[in-house]
Amino acid sequence: MKRKDLIILAAGLLFGAGLAVIYFGYISRVDDPDAGEVMQGVELPVSASVGSAAPAFTLQNLDGKNFNLDEMRGKIVVLNFWATWCEPCKLEMPYFEQLHTAGRSDLEIWGVNFDEPPQQVKNFVEEYELSFPILLDPGGKVQNLYRVRGYPTTYVVDQEGVIRFHHIGLINEDQLGSYLEKLGESE
Repeated sequence: MKRKDLIILAAGLLFGAGLAVIYFGYISRVDDPDAGEVMQGVELPVSASVGSAAPAFTLQNLDGKNFNLDEMRGKIVVLNFWATWCEPCKLEMPYFEQLHTAGRSDLEIWGVNFDEPPQQVKNFVEEYELSFPILLDPGGKVQNLYRVRGYPTTYVVDQEGVIRFHHIGLINEDQLGSYLEKLGESE
């Protein structure tokens, strides 16, 4: 890649990150009275933080299949909160796809989309040839549970359902590999 192209890419990433910070700094749905509905009667935690139980939720993928986090006990779950307009999110997708297709029985990769229209999400999934579960979050309720304030944001949940790692921003192969290795999952 040419130096000029790298500068343009870096400027675009910084601009996108700045917009995300402004957007999520001023527009927040944390006080949404319906945010607890997806927890099925479970009391809302103070925050989704490292060392706490991952807030329970059920979301649907583009085909209408339900994905329930509580049903993933015994597996490591990587929750990636993303959006189609997020440039760093686009850079992460190939690595998440690679992890998913590696066929690891004790590792789940889930992409939780920023409250975007299903057709827009479907077009993105087709363009990037993604096969891991892409979940729709109507109204951003699960994102509120996890206090997502910028994209991408990644949580790594251990086999007992406890959040072990929280990564804000672009995550690279080495960083995620290190998190998984610390949980006993290595390539």
